Amino acid sequence: MVAPDPLSHWIVLLDIEDFSLRAETAQATLHEELYHVVEFALARAGLDLDGCSVQDRGDGMLILIPIGTSPTRLLRELVRGLEDALVEHRGKYNDDHRMRLRVGLHQGLVIQRGQRWTGTAVNDLARLVDAAPVKQVLARATRAHLVVVVSEEIHRSVVLGRYPGIDPAAYLPADFVTKHDEPRRGWVTVPGYPAPPGLPADPGESPRDRGRHGGTPGTGGDAGGAGGGAGTGSPAPPPTLYVEGMTGGQLAVGEGALAVGGDYVEGNKNVYGPPPTPSAAPEVPAPRRTPADGS
Repeated sequence: MVAPDPLSHWIVLLDIEDFSLRAETAQATLHEELYHVVEFALARAGLDLDGCSVQDRGDGMLILIPIGTSPTRLLRELVRGLEDALVEHRGKYNDDHRMRLRVGLHQGLVIQRGQRWTGTAVNDLARLVDAAPVKQVLARATRAHLVVVVSEEIHRSVVLGRYPGIDPAAYLPADFVTKHDEPRRGWVTVPGYPAPPGLPADPGESPRDRGRHGGTPGTGGDAGGAGGGAGTGSPAPPPTLYVEGMTGGQLAVGEGALAVGGDYVEGNKNVYGPPPTPSAAPEVPAPRRTPADGS
């Protein structure tokens, strides 16, 4: 059977925090309330829940946004609507029924066969929402009602566009490694917080770029600790080299050595002159003449 042509969609994925740890009666209430929360939030963005393609995931929802929807309005108003609806929910229910959400936004191609949706974009978004750094941020942001993670593509095209109501300074990168050892980066924001708690403000270059440069992912920073998801940790940023005051000098980085202006620095941090050229014979210094030699 030939697969149908894919369509490009804005994709929203919502997941209820700690859903599986709740009693079954609480799960039923949260499942029903989630639809009310999402319906309210979509209406704020000018969308009708019945007009969207929705896949029920038990502890969350996967939504394909209609083609032609403004991405800036979607991001801005959906987040505001979710925040307002969750505040109202909190006022009606006790702690056993408290609803906090991890929300992800991405864009990409999706193949639809009825209620079966496939595509790399769907898989990538699921990894973002389930990533350990995203779970950690929500756990640390104790007064927050939701955490939002967007893909690098949305961050670059929408968040950095500085459109009204979208503050790039409120987003920080969260790096992680998937179970298939693939480096990934999402951009996280928490409504009500100036920046997501627990994420380093300057984690270094993107793990995708670091992989292209031949770097090896490691663990480091607050972004890759415990909290579920892909818990192998974030790649550690590469060391930074600062060189000041060089005029007409030479800077060369080699395997195990660094040459600066003709001198060499090895692993013991001592500075050496340039090594002798292999083809040249060693130079024998001439004897020094003294007054005793009759000069």
